[in-house]
Amino acid sequence: MAKTYRTLETVINKALATKKRTKLKIRNTIKRAKKSLVLLQAKTFQRLYYIQNLVSRLKSIYGGKIAFLALISLLVISVFFTPLLQLYIEPYFSKTGRLDLLREFFLSLGGALIGATAIAFSLIMFAMQVNVERMPHGLFRKFSSDAKLLGSFIVTFSLAIVIAGLSFLPETSWVAGAIVTTVLCSFLIILLFVLAYRRALTLISPTMQLSLLVNDTKKSFRKWDRAAKRTTPIFQEKDKNQSELGDVRGEFDMYRLTYFQLHPNWTSSAEQAIYYCITFARRYAEQGDHEVSRVALNGVVAINSFYVKAKGRTFFSNNYFFENLLASDSFLLGTLEHFRQNIQIGISRKDEQFIEQNYQSLFQLTRIYLSIEYGDLVSSKSHAHLVAGYLEKAVEDTIPHNMADVLIQGVSVLGSTARLIVAHDRSVHIGSISEKIGFAGCTGVVNKNYQAVSQIAVKQLATLTFDLLRSRSADIDFAIKQVRNQIKLIAEMYLSTPDTPLMSTHSSSLAPYYSGTSENSLMAWLTELTNALSEADSNNKDANLVIGNISEWGSDLYQTEKELLLLSIEKKSHLTFDLVHWIVYITKLLLAISCSKACDHHHTDKLRKSAMWLIWVLSWVPGDEETIKFLETFRIADTIFESAVDAHKRDCATEALEVRKLLLNWTHKSGKYQTGWATLEKACCGLACLNIILGLADDLLLDEIDAYLTTQEAPSVDIRSRTARDLHQEAEEYREGYGHGAIDLAMSAVDQEILRILLHKIADHLSP
Repeated sequence: MAKTYRTLETVINKALATKKRTKLKIRNTIKRAKKSLVLLQAKTFQRLYYIQNLVSRLKSIYGGKIAFLALISLLVISVFFTPLLQLYIEPYFSKTGRLDLLREFFLSLGGALIGATAIAFSLIMFAMQVNVERMPHGLFRKFSSDAKLLGSFIVTFSLAIVIAGLSFLPETSWVAGAIVTTVLCSFLIILLFVLAYRRALTLISPTMQLSLLVNDTKKSFRKWDRAAKRTTPIFQEKDKNQSELGDVRGEFDMYRLTYFQLHPNWTSSAEQAIYYCITFARRYAEQGDHEVSRVALNGVVAINSFYVKAKGRTFFSNNYFFENLLASDSFLLGTLEHFRQNIQIGISRKDEQFIEQNYQSLFQLTRIYLSIEYGDLVSSKSHAHLVAGYLEKAVEDTIPHNMADVLIQGVSVLGSTARLIVAHDRSVHIGSISEKIGFAGCTGVVNKNYQAVSQIAVKQLATLTFDLLRSRSADIDFAIKQVRNQIKLIAEMYLSTPDTPLMSTHSSSLAPYYSGTSENSLMAWLTELTNALSEADSNNKDANLVIGNISEWGSDLYQTEKELLLLSIEKKSHLTFDLVHWIVYITKLLLAISCSKACDHHHTDKLRKSAMWLIWVLSWVPGDEETIKFLETFRIADTIFESAVDAHKRDCATEALEVRKLLLNWTHKSGKYQTGWATLEKACCGLACLNIILGLADDLLLDEIDAYLTTQEAPSVDIRSRTARDLHQEAEEYREGYGHGAIDLAMSAVDQEILRILLHKIADHLSP
């Protein structure tokens, strides 16, 4: 019985398991089917989207051609279809009176269409003129007498007359042709109504008006360009002195220049188009429609681009020794005068968006005129510098009017303009731009609303510094000094004001240049550049050029940083922390670059010398007690020790010993004061670790300590005895491999027995 029960239980369990597996299979099948359907739906929609995008693209590119081909095809089909239609309908109209009814129908339909054409086009023209009457008079006449719109009216009216004229149908053999003609003419009339309506809407839209205006100007410049090219053979034939002036002809397109001088009004239509664009920009900006004003100003930029392309190699740069009348460009001067007036109008209206749009347009103009190819290969991009000068003046004019957002945008545009000039011209020409950026950066000192402007200005100067270091120009010395002086000016202006206790205004304002915690600062960018230079080969010319630029930048760096460090210490500013760590970190980077394969011997010596001059800036700090206590909060001994260890790791033995001397110098200055940070003890521990790391004899350090104790800067007996007691205790402590600074970590890493003996010796010499 029990066996039967177990057998039955087994069968039931198997049946339940089979049922469960069946349900699970069905559920999985349904899930797979749903996933397949979802995937199929997604693929189907993707194909539909692809087809829609393809049709839309073809329509935008070939829409007119496709419509024209369709219309021609319809006419051809109608011609072949007419004889067949004639066979079927001629017997019907052969009966008396039916042909007269058809003639009356044609007459009525034609008359109705003539009236409808007149009414429709009257309403279209009236609505268009009402909306267009606010534009300049020249454009009003241009768009009111639009050839396409008037042509549509003439063709529509003519087609209606054709339909009415079919009422003179002579006999039944013409019936099929007349009917087909009526159908086609009616279809074309409706189509022309729609096209005329859309054309009227286009002419009413200010953005479309501007687009048409710019396109017409582009066609005009192309016409003059073709005319100049076609006239060149005539000048070549008449030029008898071509062999004597061949060099000049090769540099400048003199034939094109001669042709344009013979036709001085070749730019008149473009100048008028620019005037119309400026009028649109001012009017719609006043109404608050800045979308139209933006399109209008972009139109001015586009027209200048067409002008530069059409003029070709006929530009002359300014000569500082002799006056060149051909260097003056009235077209550009007129454009810049319009922009100057726009800025003044925007300032008077407090129209911030309009001012920013003009900034961007001047920046785009600078980009365009930097692309000019002058005949004189050594000439500067004087036309681009002229545009940049107007941009500088425009940004400067907005400073007194308390428009912080506008000034931020202006400073950003100035920075972008300076970087463009560095990339396309000699870097010496960015001096005035950097001065304007620095001047704008100082405004945050006198106006709290402009503190964000100061940060943007410092960021632009930091970015400009980095771009100068990476530039292909070999004469960045003047430009890099100008940028550095502006950073110094902004820092000095901020240091002349009290620093805030919680959020340091000094540090935050200069963070893009001096901060070591931000990934978007000069220090972070230089770190990435140093890593790239370290991986470069010795034959890498670009790396060699960048290393030369960094060498020039670092040669006088210590002067600026020394003055700023002393001033920040005097003002007890939190910027001191950033300056100290910046000095130490840049020292490491200079040494790292000097050890790269791409660095030659000349630049190696120069970089290492600059690094030592920079790190020894810390030796200039005052030695009074108040200053030492202030600086000890920034753990100066740790930073100097870290720099010495880094130099040792890079096999810069001489430099490591120099930094060790700096740590000893700091010990002399700070060891005689009770700062609360165990200053003398920490310095002695650092010197002991350096002795072990650098492999120096113990007697050298002990003799230096003995000599230190005999000087007037020697600490008091109380400080010496307390430090000796702490060193004895430190020597016997167990270290777990972590600490609060570089010296603590080094003490855990060196040989503990050697360190213990040396610390005991130092303690004994301090206090026997």
